[in-house]
Amino acid sequence: MTAVVAEQGGKLQATHEARRLQVLDAARACFARSGFRGASMQEICAEAKMSPGALYRYFPSKEAIIEAIAEDERCDAAAIVETMRGTAPLIDRLSGCAMGYFAFMRDAGASSLMAEIGAESLRNSTIGQRFARIDDQVRDTIREIFEEAIAKGEIPPIDDINATIGITMAAVDGIALRQISDPDLTPDRIEPVMRRLIAGVLQIRI
Repeated sequence: MTAVVAEQGGKLQATHEARRLQVLDAARACFARSGFRGASMQEICAEAKMSPGALYRYFPSKEAIIEAIAEDERCDAAAIVETMRGTAPLIDRLSGCAMGYFAFMRDAGASSLMAEIGAESLRNSTIGQRFARIDDQVRDTIREIFEEAIAKGEIPPIDDINATIGITMAAVDGIALRQISDPDLTPDRIEPVMRRLIAGVLQIRI
């Protein structure tokens, strides 16, 4: 009896999670198309092919959906940044991480959604704080990796590590968005330039 109850509970949980992801995927499509402020709950319901009553069982408001997407983006960002760790040469790890981020941003709607996230972060302090934590987590990981590389003698000491991290992140973010509108910026053309950029900033011989 206990096993049957557990199995039924597992199925219900899996169904709940599948429906929750269905809502989030629909919301991402709506936000990328209409913006956070322009997209309505009715539009999200239509995109998810779900009644308002059903949708509200998973998320009580549009803000709750945005916060859930923010948490997903935090996990995605953390996973991409973690690829910078390891024992391979530093430039391989950093360029590999950047190329992974560029690939992520090439997915349909990703660039539009990230632009909306940036704009909403400026308007909404709660969302802004949520995404600021993502940014801080990325910065902390990069700082750990740079400091470890300095300690190992892979790169020389960095005079202003905060500025170096900020400029590196700005370059990566800029390339990620630029590739969407510039068909010449294909991965095979970006990677060698990205490696030279990293090598120049961190004074790595290649």
